[in-house]
Amino acid sequence: MLSRMLLMLVVILFLHLSAAQACPGCKNALNGDLGFGFNASVLFMMAMPFTVVGCVAAGIVLLYRKTSQTQASAKHELHNTKETGN
Repeated sequence: MLSRMLLMLVVILFLHLSAAQACPGCKNALNGDLGFGFNASVLFMMAMPFTVVGCVAAGIVLLYRKTSQTQASAKHELHNTKETGN
């Protein structure tokens, strides 16, 4: 019984999607340049956290690789000096 009522409510909401629009200013602005500005700003705001986190992660990975490479070359050099006795 409850699931039928919930299903009917969902169907009714999907049939009246125009009632679920944003504010009237946004709804009217979607057709012009202002709408493009709204869309671009939303996409920019959505992309920035991923860009910042991606840049920080890339910096950490590059720093880790550089450090590992430096340590490996230092170990290799130390091993070679022990073998040659210099």
